[in-house]
Amino acid sequence: MSAELFENRLSRLIGDKRVLVLGYGREGRSTHRVLTGVGGYSCLDVADSDPAVAGAAPTGVVITGEKYLDSLGDYDVVFKSPGIVLPNNVSSLDCAISSQTDLFLSEYSGQTIGVTGTKGKSTVATLLSHTLESAGYEAILAGNIGTPVFDIYDRVTSGTKIVVELSCHQLEYCEHSPSQAVLLNLFEDHLDHYGTFERYIRAKKNIYRYQSGRDTLYAHLDDLPISIQTDSRVRDVNAGDLPFTRFEDVGGVRLRGEHNLLNAAFAYNICLDIGVEGETFINALRSYDPLPHRLEFLGSKNGVDYYDDSISTTVESAVSAVKSVPNAKTLIIGGMDRGIDYTALVDFLLAGNLTAIIGMYDSGKRVREMYLARCTRSEAERFMYADDLYGAAELAQIHTLPGDACLLSPAAASYGDFVNFEERGNVFRRLIFDL
Repeated sequence: MSAELFENRLSRLIGDKRVLVLGYGREGRSTHRVLTGVGGYSCLDVADSDPAVAGAAPTGVVITGEKYLDSLGDYDVVFKSPGIVLPNNVSSLDCAISSQTDLFLSEYSGQTIGVTGTKGKSTVATLLSHTLESAGYEAILAGNIGTPVFDIYDRVTSGTKIVVELSCHQLEYCEHSPSQAVLLNLFEDHLDHYGTFERYIRAKKNIYRYQSGRDTLYAHLDDLPISIQTDSRVRDVNAGDLPFTRFEDVGGVRLRGEHNLLNAAFAYNICLDIGVEGETFINALRSYDPLPHRLEFLGSKNGVDYYDDSISTTVESAVSAVKSVPNAKTLIIGGMDRGIDYTALVDFLLAGNLTAIIGMYDSGKRVREMYLARCTRSEAERFMYADDLYGAAELAQIHTLPGDACLLSPAAASYGDFVNFEERGNVFRRLIFDL
């Protein structure tokens, strides 16, 4: 599929139509730029809840404020950006709801490896892209990792391998699936958006829902609270598929943790199916730089090891982080409370050997209350509370002994207190090492 053919498809969709770009963040701006280049629409407007967006679009009307969704019915085609919650009555509107992801997959699914899951998406996607490039393939990485797919279509050739990280928001309204789909896991997350775990799962299922018998789904079936029903081939991926049992056995690998062994197994299986030799994969694994804020070792201070796992927004990720660091003794948890069931985390904390647990923000307060309701008086002393990350970092430096490790693995979203998990991790680093 050439760039010209893809643009012709866009032209047919928007020609003489009233078009609305819904959401003017990174993807919305990308959509607006590409549609402006294609042209042929009767109007191209923007709607966003943020009043600061007013006047940002170079052409068309910009609708902002609390009622920015009220105008959907005035348009023929609406390009929805990820994360925007549409009104319940959107099905009654005459407008067609589309998105970058769905349009891209409608044309490039045969060349696309789509990666989704509650945790591990970015690690698997970047490791895949890195390995394919190391093996001599032309590979492009895009999607939720930071590059909108509309920004890469003009670079795609017939031999390009396209690795796309796909969030639940990008998949929610998709009616096309990638030919190679990766479903890593499914845990409770984004319940503030979806309301129920079932609705969240429904969005994730679109990664394979529209696959055919020629396509492949890679999944770790033990981590899925659903039974897979699909026409495609299903590959059950396990850490035991790797030609080694520990990263330390390979030498020179900077990835750590059992969860990353499974992430590596996904990349390994896909690469083998494409034709990458096992030794090439291992060499690529050695040269792979792990992404920041994912159980990232920050360094030692006063004999204490500090780890930034700010990406952690689930119970499972926090538990995995503690299990992955042998000398973990202090855990900092908490953030935006999105209604996640923390029972399993409390069970783990009560049964574990952490010497200091520090809760912060709304969810940290809730976890502490659950913990105190079940613990003994002596156990209660190890669970402290701080209003924010600043106080939590201070407590951690006081209560973590030399030789031990302190982990920031919040099991909660950062929104409301930080722009994103990256900012939360960067603040933690500065609080420990710069203040």
